[in-house]
Amino acid sequence: MKQKHSFFVTAGIPSLFLIFSVLVLAVLSLLTLGNSRSSLNTARRSLDQTEAYYTACREATETITTLKNLLAQNVRNTSDEDAYFSEAGQLAEKQDGLTWDSDQHTISFSQKISDTQQLSVILKVLYPDSQNSPVLEPLQWSTELTDTWKPDNSQNVFKGE
Repeated sequence: MKQKHSFFVTAGIPSLFLIFSVLVLAVLSLLTLGNSRSSLNTARRSLDQTEAYYTACREATETITTLKNLLAQNVRNTSDEDAYFSEAGQLAEKQDGLTWDSDQHTISFSQKISDTQQLSVILKVLYPDSQNSPVLEPLQWSTELTDTWKPDNSQNVFKGE
């Protein structure tokens, strides 16, 4: 008598197909999880950098507001333009981090964003013609790198036991 092997065909192929399908779905879910974690890390780094930039901008704006108020007081206390710019230079030298350029009548300073970046600000000091005239004009507001890129040129080579 002949034995029929129909049981393997009816039960084996669908079982193998099911195992293969579950394996494929498991691999795809792990790849998706890895991709989403990578995207989350990138988004967090981007958020941290954005927060650091806007914090530096806020601090620079506070410095500018303080300078505007002090320069507005100097306008009331000085009689001529030369005395006003002389007072502006002394004001810049009294505060930490401010640099006065007497030839161009500019005040410059930088605000740290991170270990490798800073916000650089240059302001032109103006002599106001009237009460509502501006006393400062921004000339530069930009980010600058403070460090150089150092590539990792090392090669990990197996040197034996």
